[in-house]
Amino acid sequence: MNLRIFLLAFLVVFSACTTKIPTAQELESKNHIPQAFRNYTKKDSAQEAQNAQNTQEAQNLQSKDSKNPQNNTQSKKFKADSHLKQFSLLFNDKDLEKLLTIALERNSDVLIMISRIEQAKAQAKINTASLFPTINAGLNTNYTDRRTQSQNLTVRPGTNSVNASLSMSWELDLFGKLNALRKSSKEAHKQAQSNLANTQLTLIGDVATYYFTLLDNAFSIAQSRDLLKNLEEIEAISKQEYESGLIDINTYKSAMINTTTQKNSMESALYTFEQNKNALLVLLDMNAQELDSYVDFSLPREVKIAEFDIEALPSEVILQRPDVESSIYALYSQLYKETNANAARLPSISLSGSIGELLYSNTTGNSLVFQIANSITTPLFNRTSLKQNYLIQQELSKEAYYTLQKTINTALGEMENALFDKTSKARQVQNLSLALNLSQEAWQIDTQRQANGMIDRSEFLTNENTHLSMRTQFHTSQINEAISMVTLFKAFGGALWIVDSQLQDSANQEKIAQGTQENREATLDSQNIKD
Repeated sequence: MNLRIFLLAFLVVFSACTTKIPTAQELESKNHIPQAFRNYTKKDSAQEAQNAQNTQEAQNLQSKDSKNPQNNTQSKKFKADSHLKQFSLLFNDKDLEKLLTIALERNSDVLIMISRIEQAKAQAKINTASLFPTINAGLNTNYTDRRTQSQNLTVRPGTNSVNASLSMSWELDLFGKLNALRKSSKEAHKQAQSNLANTQLTLIGDVATYYFTLLDNAFSIAQSRDLLKNLEEIEAISKQEYESGLIDINTYKSAMINTTTQKNSMESALYTFEQNKNALLVLLDMNAQELDSYVDFSLPREVKIAEFDIEALPSEVILQRPDVESSIYALYSQLYKETNANAARLPSISLSGSIGELLYSNTTGNSLVFQIANSITTPLFNRTSLKQNYLIQQELSKEAYYTLQKTINTALGEMENALFDKTSKARQVQNLSLALNLSQEAWQIDTQRQANGMIDRSEFLTNENTHLSMRTQFHTSQINEAISMVTLFKAFGGALWIVDSQLQDSANQEKIAQGTQENREATLDSQNIKD
């Protein structure tokens, strides 16, 4: 009966020191993660069915065995195995990919995160080693010089001895105190790895943002030079007309003010370019000369964005974001620390032993001494520190929960904002595209009219500046769309599926060819029937 009571009490105490880790489903339910994104809708069912049919036909043409894992890359939508590869597929810009590779190798924040991973890994090993016995070995020597007694002139010989010892101590982790600390350090190691992934993802987004911004700055500067050149010519024409009495001073003043304003705008654009370039140099950890050897931002280039899709639910995307993963691992680590603090209030049982041997002595013979002891200790009085430390750990666990909830809510908000912004920027590009086409047509007509003498030079230059401004607005809208895509990539933690347009095109071409062949056969059949 007493044994049963003891075992029951032991189980109650032991169960009180266990750690309950919330599952992904519990986190999803507790944080009220929605089942769909508000600002993202699938394509209409007819288009989706057509795309699925094209994909299936392409897969059947390229592979007979659809179950072969090697053929998974032939599907219509796919995702690379790293953020860098996925981002490179999204934009397919070799210069940008080169800069991102350099940044991931040199950036100080990335190197700091790598160092913290090693620190967390070492701490996990230390806490794991505390579960095992500690064995110490020692070798002691003792030498005492001889003494002479002055009263009776007796000379006492000195002593010399050498002894070796081996000791062992082991704290039995019956209540899981040390094991909880070990598990906490392992979760901290996972947290450090997630922090590295989040730092890398953030770095990719920051470098890409500065890269596209510098492309836009360089294009705007080039357009500003053309604008300034035209305005200076308009000012010169206005000056001649003013001196000839053809216009009044206010008209000439307006032309001069426009030129001065454009000069100041040009200086501001140059300073903005310098600011963004220096910020990019900090992220890349390189000097300006080295950056210029990699990229020439003044060269015109077309920014292309691959078609993408979202194949996961909000909960799956959010819980896989590196920063959310880091908060989850931080929560797990803190829960284990709370368990450790709770187990610290229970008795501590330790075993110890030692063995020693006198290897050499000039006074006595060899001897062997050993000792085995065990102890059980528990604080009876002044348990305030243990109790309060446990309460502190409980509050830290609550704080970790609140931090995770805040991180999840922030992540969801960033995703919804990024989805809306990407759609909005795409519409802006489409709107400005129509306006640019009209502006281009009007500029070509003005060029012909100016060549035929139907409009004067000043009016033509003014209209040309309007066209240049429209070109700048359109280019900026394209860059803003690319930057919104970068923001979307960061918000989703890289969990975007890229559409294989080449595979889709080949499937469409194959379908067209197949349809053409079927039409030919139908035509021949109809002719045979008539015959």
